Amino acid sequence: MYIINMVFNVIVSALIVIQSAFALPFNTVIFCIDNGASVFETGDNMYTVIWSTSLPGTGYVTYNYGGEEYTVKDESNGVIRSTDSIHSVRIPKEHLDGNTYTYHSQYVGTRRAYVAVKGRTVSSKPVAFRGYSGQDEIHVLFLSDIHENPSAAAKAVKNLNKDADLIIMNGDAVSFMTAAYKFKQVLSYAYRFSDGSIPVIYTRGNHENRGEYGSEAVEIFKTSTGGMYFTCNYGPVQFLCLDSGEDKSDSDFSYSGLVDYTSYIARETEWMRSLTLDEDAKYRIGIAHIPRLSDRYGNNWSEILEYLGIDLFIAGHKHRINFEYSKDQASFPLMLDGGKNGDDRYIATMVNIRDSEIYVESYDNEGTMRGDYTYTFSS
Repeated sequence: MYIINMVFNVIVSALIVIQSAFALPFNTVIFCIDNGASVFETGDNMYTVIWSTSLPGTGYVTYNYGGEEYTVKDESNGVIRSTDSIHSVRIPKEHLDGNTYTYHSQYVGTRRAYVAVKGRTVSSKPVAFRGYSGQDEIHVLFLSDIHENPSAAAKAVKNLNKDADLIIMNGDAVSFMTAAYKFKQVLSYAYRFSDGSIPVIYTRGNHENRGEYGSEAVEIFKTSTGGMYFTCNYGPVQFLCLDSGEDKSDSDFSYSGLVDYTSYIARETEWMRSLTLDEDAKYRIGIAHIPRLSDRYGNNWSEILEYLGIDLFIAGHKHRINFEYSKDQASFPLMLDGGKNGDDRYIATMVNIRDSEIYVESYDNEGTMRGDYTYTFSS
Protein backbone atom coordinates (compact mmCIF):
# COMPACT_ATOMS: atom_id res chain seq x y z
CA MET A 1 0.00 0.00 0.00
CA TYR A 2 2.85 2.40 0.79
CA ILE A 3 4.40 1.85 -2.65
CA ILE A 4 1.03 2.35 -4.36
CA ASN A 5 0.46 5.62 -2.49
CA MET A 6 3.99 6.80 -3.27
CA VAL A 7 3.59 6.08 -7.00
CA PHE A 8 0.19 7.81 -7.02
CA ASN A 9 1.63 10.89 -5.28
CA VAL A 10 4.54 11.04 -7.73
CA ILE A 11 2.15 10.93 -10.70
CA VAL A 12 -0.13 13.60 -9.27
CA SER A 13 2.85 15.76 -8.30
CA ALA A 14 4.23 15.46 -11.83
CA LEU A 15 0.89 16.58 -13.26
CA ILE A 16 0.90 19.58 -10.93
CA VAL A 17 4.44 20.55 -11.95
CA ILE A 18 3.36 20.32 -15.63
CA GLN A 19 0.22 22.38 -15.04
CA SER A 20 2.23 25.03 -13.21
CA ALA A 21 4.65 25.27 -16.11
CA PHE A 22 1.99 25.42 -18.82
CA ALA A 23 -0.93 26.96 -16.90
CA LEU A 24 -3.08 23.86 -17.43
CA PRO A 25 -6.17 23.21 -15.24
CA PHE A 26 -5.03 19.89 -13.72
CA ASN A 27 -4.94 21.26 -10.19
CA THR A 28 -8.57 22.40 -10.05
CA VAL A 29 -9.76 19.14 -11.64
CA ILE A 30 -7.76 16.76 -9.43
CA PHE A 31 -7.52 18.73 -6.18
CA CYS A 32 -10.66 20.45 -4.94
CA ILE A 33 -12.81 21.01 -1.86
CA ASP A 34 -15.13 18.00 -1.87
CA ASN A 35 -17.03 18.80 1.34
CA GLY A 36 -17.66 22.37 2.38
CA ALA A 37 -16.81 23.53 5.88
CA SER A 38 -19.13 23.24 8.84
CA VAL A 39 -18.59 25.02 12.13
CA PHE A 40 -18.82 22.60 15.07
CA GLU A 41 -19.28 23.42 18.74
CA THR A 42 -16.41 21.75 20.60
CA GLY A 43 -16.33 23.29 24.09
CA ASP A 44 -14.43 26.01 25.92
CA ASN A 45 -16.08 28.79 23.88
CA MET A 46 -14.38 27.48 20.77
CA TYR A 47 -15.54 26.32 17.36
CA THR A 48 -13.81 23.78 15.14
CA VAL A 49 -14.15 24.46 11.41
CA ILE A 50 -13.93 21.17 9.48
CA TRP A 51 -13.90 20.53 5.72
CA SER A 52 -12.31 18.08 3.31
CA THR A 53 -10.50 17.96 -0.01
CA SER A 54 -10.25 15.35 -2.73
CA LEU A 55 -6.55 14.71 -1.99
CA PRO A 56 -4.25 15.35 1.00
CA GLY A 57 -2.94 18.81 1.66
CA THR A 58 -2.88 21.67 4.11
CA GLY A 59 -5.77 23.64 5.54
CA TYR A 60 -6.22 27.09 7.04
CA VAL A 61 -8.94 29.64 7.76
CA THR A 62 -8.71 33.40 7.26
CA TYR A 63 -10.91 36.16 8.69
CA ASN A 64 -10.78 39.67 10.12
CA TYR A 65 -11.62 40.43 13.73
CA GLY A 66 -11.15 43.58 15.78
CA GLY A 67 -9.30 45.27 12.95
CA GLU A 68 -6.76 42.44 12.59
CA GLU A 69 -6.31 39.79 9.92
CA TYR A 70 -6.14 36.21 11.20
CA THR A 71 -4.77 33.08 9.55
CA VAL A 72 -5.36 29.95 11.62
CA LYS A 73 -3.67 26.80 10.34
CA ASP A 74 -4.47 23.13 10.74
CA GLU A 75 -1.38 22.16 12.68
CA SER A 76 -0.32 19.69 15.33
CA ASN A 77 2.46 20.53 17.76
CA GLY A 78 3.91 23.12 15.41
CA VAL A 79 3.78 20.96 12.27
CA ILE A 80 1.26 21.92 9.58
CA ARG A 81 -0.74 18.81 8.73
CA SER A 82 -0.36 17.89 5.06
CA THR A 83 -0.97 14.13 4.80
CA ASP A 84 -4.74 14.16 5.35
CA SER A 85 -7.68 15.19 3.17
CA ILE A 86 -9.76 16.21 6.21
CA HIS A 87 -8.86 19.58 7.73
CA SER A 88 -9.88 21.12 11.05
CA VAL A 89 -9.11 24.48 12.62
CA ARG A 90 -10.11 25.63 16.11
CA ILE A 91 -11.22 29.27 16.45
CA PRO A 92 -12.66 31.33 19.35
CA LYS A 93 -16.42 31.68 19.10
CA GLU A 94 -16.33 35.42 19.55
CA HIS A 95 -14.13 35.68 16.44
CA LEU A 96 -16.66 33.93 14.17
CA ASP A 97 -20.08 34.88 15.55
CA GLY A 98 -21.57 37.47 13.21
CA ASN A 99 -18.42 37.41 11.09
CA THR A 100 -17.23 36.13 7.71
CA TYR A 101 -14.58 33.45 7.19
CA THR A 102 -12.85 31.78 4.26
CA TYR A 103 -11.16 28.37 4.25
CA HIS A 104 -8.28 27.26 2.06
CA SER A 105 -6.30 24.13 1.25
CA GLN A 106 -3.12 23.50 -0.73
CA TYR A 107 -2.25 20.18 -2.29
CA VAL A 108 0.96 18.57 -1.00
CA GLY A 109 2.19 15.74 -3.21
CA THR A 110 5.40 14.78 -1.48
CA ARG A 111 7.02 16.02 1.69
CA ARG A 112 10.55 15.12 2.68
CA ALA A 113 12.94 16.47 5.30
CA TYR A 114 13.94 19.59 3.35
CA VAL A 115 11.72 19.68 0.28
CA ALA A 116 8.05 19.38 -0.65
CA VAL A 117 6.12 19.40 -3.94
CA LYS A 118 2.98 21.52 -3.60
CA GLY A 119 0.17 22.56 -5.92
CA ARG A 120 -2.08 25.56 -6.12
CA THR A 121 -4.29 26.64 -3.25
CA VAL A 122 -8.07 26.20 -3.49
CA SER A 123 -10.29 28.53 -1.49
CA SER A 124 -13.95 28.79 -0.58
CA LYS A 125 -16.07 31.82 -1.13
CA PRO A 126 -16.40 34.00 1.99
CA VAL A 127 -18.96 32.46 4.35
CA ALA A 128 -21.20 34.68 6.49
CA PHE A 129 -21.53 32.95 9.86
CA ARG A 130 -24.45 33.49 12.24
CA GLY A 131 -24.01 32.53 15.86
CA TYR A 132 -26.19 33.66 18.73
CA SER A 133 -27.27 37.27 18.14
CA GLY A 134 -29.58 37.92 21.08
CA GLN A 135 -32.77 36.60 19.46
CA ASP A 136 -35.76 36.05 21.75
CA GLU A 137 -36.57 32.60 20.33
CA ILE A 138 -33.98 29.95 19.48
CA HIS A 139 -34.68 27.21 16.94
CA VAL A 140 -32.63 24.02 17.30
CA LEU A 141 -32.91 21.37 14.59
CA PHE A 142 -32.36 17.77 15.77
CA LEU A 143 -31.29 15.16 13.23
CA SER A 144 -30.45 11.74 14.61
CA ASP A 145 -30.13 8.31 13.00
CA ILE A 146 -29.76 9.52 9.41
CA HIS A 147 -28.05 6.23 8.53
CA GLU A 148 -26.91 7.36 5.05
CA ASN A 149 -30.33 8.70 4.08
CA PRO A 150 -29.90 12.49 4.00
CA SER A 151 -32.46 13.06 1.23
CA ALA A 152 -35.32 11.81 3.41
CA ALA A 153 -34.01 13.95 6.28
CA ALA A 154 -33.91 16.99 3.99
CA LYS A 155 -37.54 16.43 2.93
CA ALA A 156 -38.58 16.20 6.58
CA VAL A 157 -36.74 19.42 7.42
CA LYS A 158 -38.58 21.29 4.65
CA ASN A 159 -41.85 20.66 6.50
CA LEU A 160 -40.63 22.55 9.56
CA ASN A 161 -41.73 26.16 9.25
CA LYS A 162 -38.73 27.77 10.94
CA ASP A 163 -35.10 28.18 9.97
CA ALA A 164 -32.65 26.61 12.39
CA ASP A 165 -30.25 28.70 14.46
CA LEU A 166 -28.33 25.62 15.59
CA ILE A 167 -28.19 22.04 14.30
CA ILE A 168 -27.68 19.01 16.51
CA MET A 169 -26.68 15.79 14.75
CA ASN A 170 -27.52 13.41 17.57
CA GLY A 171 -25.67 10.27 16.49
CA ASP A 172 -25.73 7.52 13.86
CA ALA A 173 -25.39 9.77 10.85
CA VAL A 174 -23.68 6.76 9.27
CA SER A 175 -23.92 3.05 10.01
CA PHE A 176 -20.21 2.43 10.52
CA MET A 177 -16.94 4.36 10.66
CA THR A 178 -14.39 2.17 8.90
CA ALA A 179 -12.49 4.78 6.90
CA ALA A 180 -12.15 8.50 6.17
CA TYR A 181 -14.77 8.36 3.42
CA LYS A 182 -17.43 7.49 6.03
CA PHE A 183 -16.47 10.52 8.10
CA LYS A 184 -16.67 12.59 4.94
CA GLN A 185 -20.29 11.50 4.67
CA VAL A 186 -20.89 12.99 8.13
CA LEU A 187 -19.27 16.20 6.92
CA SER A 188 -21.45 16.25 3.82
CA TYR A 189 -24.61 16.01 5.93
CA ALA A 190 -23.45 18.72 8.32
CA TYR A 191 -22.72 21.05 5.40
CA ARG A 192 -25.96 20.17 3.61
CA PHE A 193 -28.05 21.33 6.56
CA SER A 194 -25.88 24.16 7.92
CA ASP A 195 -24.21 25.53 4.75
CA GLY A 196 -21.35 26.45 7.07
CA SER A 197 -23.36 29.46 8.25
CA ILE A 198 -24.75 28.23 11.61
CA PRO A 199 -23.14 26.11 14.34
CA VAL A 200 -23.45 22.34 14.50
CA ILE A 201 -23.25 20.05 17.53
CA TYR A 202 -22.29 16.47 16.71
CA THR A 203 -22.74 13.63 19.19
CA ARG A 204 -21.27 10.22 18.46
CA GLY A 205 -23.76 7.39 18.02
CA ASN A 206 -23.08 3.74 18.68
CA HIS A 207 -22.80 2.98 14.95
CA GLU A 208 -20.12 5.65 14.55
CA ASN A 209 -18.03 3.75 17.06
CA ARG A 210 -17.94 0.75 14.75
CA GLY A 211 -14.77 0.68 12.69
CA GLU A 212 -11.18 1.68 13.22
CA TYR A 213 -11.73 5.25 12.01
CA GLY A 214 -14.06 5.92 14.94
CA SER A 215 -11.21 6.97 17.20
CA GLU A 216 -9.46 8.98 14.47
CA ALA A 217 -12.66 10.90 13.80
CA VAL A 218 -12.78 12.04 17.43
CA GLU A 219 -9.33 13.64 17.11
CA ILE A 220 -10.49 15.74 14.14
CA PHE A 221 -12.94 17.70 16.32
CA LYS A 222 -10.20 18.92 18.68
CA THR A 223 -12.68 19.14 21.56
CA SER A 224 -11.87 20.76 24.88
CA THR A 225 -11.85 17.37 26.64
CA GLY A 226 -10.17 15.25 23.98
CA GLY A 227 -13.26 13.00 23.82
CA MET A 228 -16.64 13.45 22.18
CA TYR A 229 -18.09 15.11 25.27
CA PHE A 230 -18.05 18.77 26.28
CA THR A 231 -20.25 21.67 27.33
CA CYS A 232 -21.14 24.66 25.18
CA ASN A 233 -23.52 27.59 25.31
CA TYR A 234 -25.82 29.14 22.77
CA GLY A 235 -27.04 32.37 24.34
CA PRO A 236 -29.07 31.48 27.45
CA VAL A 237 -28.91 27.74 26.75
CA GLN A 238 -26.20 25.46 28.09
CA PHE A 239 -25.79 22.14 26.29
CA LEU A 240 -24.18 19.17 28.01
CA CYS A 241 -23.00 17.08 25.05
CA LEU A 242 -22.27 13.47 25.94
CA ASP A 243 -20.83 10.39 24.26
CA SER A 244 -22.98 7.44 25.29
CA GLY A 245 -20.68 4.78 23.80
CA GLU A 246 -22.06 1.52 22.49
CA ASP A 247 -25.37 -0.24 23.09
CA LYS A 248 -23.73 -3.54 24.09
CA SER A 249 -21.11 -4.54 26.62
CA ASP A 250 -17.42 -4.54 25.71
CA SER A 251 -17.44 -8.33 25.82
CA ASP A 252 -20.04 -8.68 23.07
CA PHE A 253 -18.75 -10.81 20.19
CA SER A 254 -19.57 -8.00 17.72
CA TYR A 255 -16.53 -6.02 18.87
CA SER A 256 -13.95 -8.83 18.64
CA GLY A 257 -12.47 -7.80 21.98
CA LEU A 258 -11.22 -4.52 20.49
CA VAL A 259 -13.19 -1.94 22.51
CA ASP A 260 -12.90 -0.56 26.02
CA TYR A 261 -15.85 1.77 26.44
CA THR A 262 -15.96 0.82 30.13
CA SER A 263 -12.79 2.84 30.75
CA TYR A 264 -13.76 5.62 28.32
CA ILE A 265 -17.21 6.13 29.88
CA ALA A 266 -15.65 6.01 33.36
CA ARG A 267 -13.36 8.93 32.38
CA GLU A 268 -16.32 10.79 30.91
CA THR A 269 -18.32 10.21 34.09
CA GLU A 270 -15.51 11.60 36.25
CA TRP A 271 -15.44 14.66 33.99
CA MET A 272 -19.20 15.05 34.46
CA ARG A 273 -18.74 14.90 38.23
CA SER A 274 -16.15 17.68 38.01
CA LEU A 275 -18.69 20.07 36.48
CA THR A 276 -20.63 22.59 38.54
CA LEU A 277 -24.10 24.00 38.10
CA ASP A 278 -24.15 26.79 35.51
CA GLU A 279 -26.03 29.49 37.41
CA ASP A 280 -26.02 31.83 34.42
CA ALA A 281 -27.83 29.46 32.04
CA LYS A 282 -31.58 29.92 31.75
CA TYR A 283 -32.00 26.48 30.18
CA ARG A 284 -29.80 23.41 30.58
CA ILE A 285 -30.23 20.70 27.95
CA GLY A 286 -28.43 17.38 27.91
CA ILE A 287 -27.92 15.47 24.67
CA ALA A 288 -26.56 12.03 23.83
CA HIS A 289 -27.40 9.34 21.33
CA ILE A 290 -28.46 6.52 23.68
CA PRO A 291 -31.21 7.37 26.21
CA ARG A 292 -30.32 4.74 28.84
CA LEU A 293 -28.95 7.13 31.46
CA SER A 294 -29.24 5.19 34.71
CA ASP A 295 -26.68 2.58 33.66
CA ARG A 296 -23.93 3.69 31.31
CA TYR A 297 -21.36 0.93 31.76
CA GLY A 298 -22.21 0.80 35.47
CA ASN A 299 -22.40 4.58 35.90
CA ASN A 300 -25.62 6.35 36.89
CA TRP A 301 -25.74 9.47 34.75
CA SER A 302 -29.25 10.41 35.88
CA GLU A 303 -28.04 11.34 39.35
CA ILE A 304 -25.24 13.52 37.98
CA LEU A 305 -27.59 15.21 35.50
CA GLU A 306 -30.04 16.00 38.29
CA TYR A 307 -27.23 17.59 40.29
CA LEU A 308 -26.24 19.67 37.25
CA GLY A 309 -29.79 21.00 36.97
CA ILE A 310 -30.63 19.54 33.55
CA ASP A 311 -34.07 20.76 32.42
CA LEU A 312 -34.47 18.41 29.46
CA PHE A 313 -32.50 15.51 28.02
CA ILE A 314 -32.80 14.70 24.29
CA ALA A 315 -31.65 11.40 22.79
CA GLY A 316 -31.98 9.41 19.58
CA HIS A 317 -31.20 5.74 18.98
CA LYS A 318 -34.79 4.47 19.24
CA HIS A 319 -35.82 5.77 15.77
CA ARG A 320 -39.07 7.27 17.01
CA ILE A 321 -40.64 10.28 18.72
CA ASN A 322 -41.42 10.11 22.43
CA PHE A 323 -41.79 13.28 24.49
CA GLU A 324 -42.04 11.50 27.86
CA TYR A 325 -39.67 8.57 27.51
CA SER A 326 -39.01 6.78 30.82
CA LYS A 327 -41.36 9.21 32.55
CA ASP A 328 -40.84 9.68 36.30
CA GLN A 329 -37.48 7.87 36.28
CA ALA A 330 -35.64 11.18 36.72
CA SER A 331 -36.46 14.70 37.88
CA PHE A 332 -36.09 15.99 34.32
CA PRO A 333 -38.01 14.93 31.17
CA LEU A 334 -36.28 12.69 28.62
CA MET A 335 -37.24 13.01 24.95
CA LEU A 336 -36.54 10.87 21.87
CA ASP A 337 -35.99 13.04 18.80
CA GLY A 338 -37.02 10.82 15.86
CA GLY A 339 -34.71 9.78 13.05
CA LYS A 340 -35.16 7.02 10.48
CA ASN A 341 -38.44 5.50 11.60
CA GLY A 342 -39.66 1.91 11.46
CA ASP A 343 -42.26 2.83 8.82
CA ASP A 344 -39.44 3.83 6.44
CA ARG A 345 -40.03 7.51 7.03
CA TYR A 346 -37.59 10.00 8.49
CA ILE A 347 -38.61 12.26 11.39
CA ALA A 348 -36.90 15.62 11.94
CA THR A 349 -37.51 17.65 15.08
CA MET A 350 -37.36 21.38 15.78
CA VAL A 351 -36.89 22.44 19.39
CA ASN A 352 -38.08 26.03 19.85
CA ILE A 353 -36.77 27.66 23.02
CA ARG A 354 -38.54 30.75 24.25
CA ASP A 355 -39.47 32.47 27.50
CA SER A 356 -40.03 29.82 30.20
CA GLU A 357 -40.90 27.04 27.74
CA ILE A 358 -39.55 24.70 25.10
CA TYR A 359 -41.96 23.91 22.28
CA VAL A 360 -41.12 20.84 20.18
CA GLU A 361 -42.57 19.87 16.80
CA SER A 362 -41.70 16.91 14.59
CA TYR A 363 -42.45 16.16 10.92
CA ASP A 364 -41.59 13.27 8.66
CA ASN A 365 -40.48 13.33 5.04
CA GLU A 366 -44.06 12.76 3.82
CA GLY A 367 -45.21 16.01 5.44
CA THR A 368 -47.02 14.36 8.35
CA MET A 369 -46.73 15.97 11.76
CA ARG A 370 -45.51 13.22 14.06
CA GLY A 371 -46.10 15.13 17.27
CA ASP A 372 -45.70 18.36 19.21
CA TYR A 373 -45.18 19.03 22.90
CA THR A 374 -44.49 21.92 25.26
CA TYR A 375 -42.15 21.70 28.24
CA THR A 376 -42.83 24.49 30.74
CA PHE A 377 -40.27 25.65 33.30
CA SER A 378 -40.52 27.97 36.28
CA SER A 379 -38.81 31.30 35.69
